[in-house]
Amino acid sequence: MEAKVREVGPGIFMVHLPLPIRPTIVNVYLVRGGDEWALIDTGVNSPDSIVTFKEALGTVGCAPEQIRKIISTHHHPDHYGASKAFKELTTAEVSLHREEYARTFTFAPIIRPEGVMDYFIANGLPVDRWAHIPSPHEFWSSLYVTIEPDVYINDGDVISFGDREIEVVWTPGHSPGHCVMYLRRERVMIAGDHLLPKITPHVGYYGANVPNPLGDFLDSQRKIQRLEVDFVLPAHGGVFRDHRYRANQIIQHHYARCQAMLDFIRRRPHTAYDIARDAFEFDLDSPIFVQFPATFETLAHLEYLRLDGKAVKEEQGGRVLYRAA
Repeated sequence: MEAKVREVGPGIFMVHLPLPIRPTIVNVYLVRGGDEWALIDTGVNSPDSIVTFKEALGTVGCAPEQIRKIISTHHHPDHYGASKAFKELTTAEVSLHREEYARTFTFAPIIRPEGVMDYFIANGLPVDRWAHIPSPHEFWSSLYVTIEPDVYINDGDVISFGDREIEVVWTPGHSPGHCVMYLRRERVMIAGDHLLPKITPHVGYYGANVPNPLGDFLDSQRKIQRLEVDFVLPAHGGVFRDHRYRANQIIQHHYARCQAMLDFIRRRPHTAYDIARDAFEFDLDSPIFVQFPATFETLAHLEYLRLDGKAVKEEQGGRVLYRAA
């Protein structure tokens, strides 16, 4: 892919890197602070993406060793997948939230954890229809080759390089340790996947270790509305303004989805999979990479409703069913 680079603010460059799935592009950001630079997010560990990034460095006039900070908004492959390669290229300090690094092991080449298939079946997924359900490692494989961070970032941290400062704003929901990067003086927010202009990021429930991911996500949308921002730089899509309006749109979207699901389970109890088929309008023959995320996103909404006292979870014959309270 030919490097596509655009200066979206003084010394702030959006770089389009290719992805092997939809969306087919991830935006990463090079930020110049005098003689030093920072990179926000990495793209995946593919030859095409790494070559494209190197070409982008030449376009903006940044030598690899001038990049002093590599900061990832979260651990997903299109944001942290090339962290090892870029660490070796630049020798920069790599930063990630601790909750995110703990989840990189999901992509390790290990046998699927005990009980996962039972969890799928209990929530209604028709696993017998698929000859093989790939693990995250199988799916991403060499596209996700990471390194342990040099620094674990936390909410409120200030990362300095050259004459620039980036503030870390913790925004859990899409992932437990997702963080947006806020340039207060410039009134710019590098939003990762938290706030996107055209689509909503996946918010899934994967077990009790994160009991209310949708609640976290909605709280995080309210949190970023308190920031003074002129421009939002998303990981997918174009630069946009009015972050408060977009955050409200996303909040209302999830409220509407919750209401639709609640209406559905008023008729009778259903598994998360059955509710997902109604909410996301897919059928049994839809691709597995549609059916699984939709089911886990449905679970996030159902758990949000349950914790709010509007839905009840019960077990019948080895299946987990949700009904209106």
